[in-house]
Amino acid sequence: MKQMIYDGSKKRPVNTRYDECIYRASRPLSLSPEGNITGKDLCMHTRTGDDREILYYLYLWSGSRPVKGKILPVSPSVADRFLKSRGLTCNLFPKNDPVANLYTWGYGIAEEF
Repeated sequence: MKQMIYDGSKKRPVNTRYDECIYRASRPLSLSPEGNITGKDLCMHTRTGDDREILYYLYLWSGSRPVKGKILPVSPSVADRFLKSRGLTCNLFPKNDPVANLYTWGYGIAEEF
């Protein structure tokens, strides 16, 4: 799906076919006409050039033909929470977890008790 989205004041083209998909929701093997199957995919668009900005977005899709998919830009922290809610972690996001900061500084469970 191709779409132009606004990131702040910039207009950016994204394409779900060519952008990297970080999380892809499971799809059924066959779509039944009476079932309304929907899902969310997390994708990232990297702008080519000197700055190589990364834009994260959610692709909301539907298995129903009349319903059109949507693309919503999200911040890196929202994308990180989206993955954590599904039990996944990713090294692309800045670490803002206090427990992760303590582990990187060398503290562990044994030192705390």
